[in-house]
Amino acid sequence: MKAAHVLVVDDEQPNIEILLRALQQRGHSGTGADSAEAAASALSAAAYDLVLLDHVLPGVTGMQSLRRLGTLTKAPIYIMSGYTGDDTRADALLLGAAGFLEKPLDIAGLLSILEALPDKP
Repeated sequence: MKAAHVLVVDDEQPNIEILLRALQQRGHSGTGADSAEAAASALSAAAYDLVLLDHVLPGVTGMQSLRRLGTLTKAPIYIMSGYTGDDTRADALLLGAAGFLEKPLDIAGLLSILEALPDKP
């Protein structure tokens, strides 16, 4: 499996730390952002292979951020949420999310997504 660079966007620092640690233990790298603004800055500064975007962020929802962040990267953006209703999932996909991940995240499922990413040129 190739190493991926992942942007984790979540307003709860422990969630970011857990995901980054899990990614690093499996040979991947990552950056954490605790707001939509921090995520936009990170996307402007570096290239990412995958973006994990929390559904609930301070001042703006992940759904509202999805469109803006999607203009800053070609990386697939997955919405993460503990709210697993069909409407939330459908809204994420309609707004351009590559997928929807339920919290707490299943690391094996995340690794499957990383394995399916196209090879870097």
